[in-house]
Amino acid sequence: MRDYTTIISVLKRAIFNFSEKLSAGTARPFHKFFADMCFGAMSSKSCLITDIAGALQEQAKKINTVERLARHLSEPIPEVVQENYLDMVKKYLPDDVIVHIDDSDVVKPSGRAFEGISRVRDGSRSTASKSVMGNGYYVTEATVLTKSNHPVSIFSEIWSTESAAFTSGGEFEYTKKAIKSCTEKLGRVTFVMDRGYDDNDVFRLLDSLEQKYVIRLKLNRKIRVSGKKYSIEDLCSKYKGKYATKVIYHGRIRKAKLTCVKGFLSGSDHMLSIILIYGLSDHPMALATNLSTDTKEQLIAAIRHYFSRWRIEEYFRCKKQMFAFENFRVRSLAAINSLNFILSACMLFLSILKETSEENMHFRICIDAADPVRPKVYFFYYRLAEGLHLILSKARTGIRNYYKPLRPNQRQMRIRGFA
Repeated sequence: MRDYTTIISVLKRAIFNFSEKLSAGTARPFHKFFADMCFGAMSSKSCLITDIAGALQEQAKKINTVERLARHLSEPIPEVVQENYLDMVKKYLPDDVIVHIDDSDVVKPSGRAFEGISRVRDGSRSTASKSVMGNGYYVTEATVLTKSNHPVSIFSEIWSTESAAFTSGGEFEYTKKAIKSCTEKLGRVTFVMDRGYDDNDVFRLLDSLEQKYVIRLKLNRKIRVSGKKYSIEDLCSKYKGKYATKVIYHGRIRKAKLTCVKGFLSGSDHMLSIILIYGLSDHPMALATNLSTDTKEQLIAAIRHYFSRWRIEEYFRCKKQMFAFENFRVRSLAAINSLNFILSACMLFLSILKETSEENMHFRICIDAADPVRPKVYFFYYRLAEGLHLILSKARTGIRNYYKPLRPNQRQMRIRGFA
């Protein structure tokens, strides 16, 4: 039988040090709250406050622990914590930063008392031909790829069309907010987006900020090439693909043919490279980019930037599966967004385990505990989260013991008449 005492202690210390770095500059109660939430979420593999409180195994009554955690969650995350989070993310980014922006949903089918809950498109049940609606919230997320090609959230906001903060700009307001936030935090990057962001307003915003981008175009998009206007379908029918390469598409290595055409989008005077991709589906794909595509290597690099966007899809799926994000019970939007930030911090911890796998034993400990079936994968968050859960669930105490109690200053005894 394996002795987990040392292993649990090592991982507890790693989580404690991680939470201390993120909560630096805040009051001591927030330090304890943040460490409790990070440890509890990874130990219980849940975002339910009752499950997190149970994982802490405090001597106080469970209801008191739940009330304490809920009280802190109702307050927005301090800005200094968000700055610490950003500083930690930057340590693991490559020189050429890739930012993926996408929208997801959090569905609460039986939710009635949640603040601003509205009707959203349920992405897990909808198909290309039919949209299934349900009660819930929209999520606008921007993730960056680390040096090991694992996504880390750099912007995440849960919003509702029924909330008081919702404006007439709709979804584009949150997309614009995400783009501007990433630009302010990271400077010049390469944005990668799917065809849902094929919008003239998005292109104009990116051009005004002088950012690089790769965006998939809709088939009915109009393109001006050599003074003539074509739809994407008509343009694709004129070419058959000049180069061949291999890409990962829907989890499989596929062979694709591609060619590049210079043109203008409707309503824009900026010449772009329109990359036409054949052989991956029933219909050709078209990407618009302002990256250099003069050589075959540059052209292939641009399309691989786009196909790396499946990482943000896995990020959404992992957060929902490994932390049961759609099962939260907090009702206010402020508490939901605070909880969302804490889960993003937990995902960052998983990323750090992968990034530092050659420097410490934390990564191998979690992988061995998860006991995976497949020997090789490209996305390690599931295995790391499962390994952490299996190990930390055996702990008999929480993380509170790492905080030394504060003792009041004791008065020095003096004899009257003596100095």
